[in-house]
Amino acid sequence: MLKVRTEAATGGGTLMIVTGVVDMASADALAGRLREAVARPGESALTVDLAGVSFLDSNGIRVLIEAYRMAEHRNVVLRIRDPRPVVDRVLRVTGVAGLLGLPAAPP
Repeated sequence: MLKVRTEAATGGGTLMIVTGVVDMASADALAGRLREAVARPGESALTVDLAGVSFLDSNGIRVLIEAYRMAEHRNVVLRIRDPRPVVDRVLRVTGVAGLLGLPAAPP
């Protein structure tokens, strides 16, 4: 079950905390929440915390890329943080980790 909670981020912007599974069944719900956050008047930054996401498939990757593009268009900085190792691997294998603000993997 996907859960999404938003709160003010330390230092400004919005922190979106995502928990559960992001797959075909839940990706559209996450997409809607991301669109809402990015479109919020005056929004400057959105950080998406993935520490509670246990699985992310190609639908989740698509949603994150679409949100990134929308944020870029609206001059909102969108970054992800704290993915679990299994999610981190998916983000790196697909080549989107850097785009979404993850630091380079340690050697």
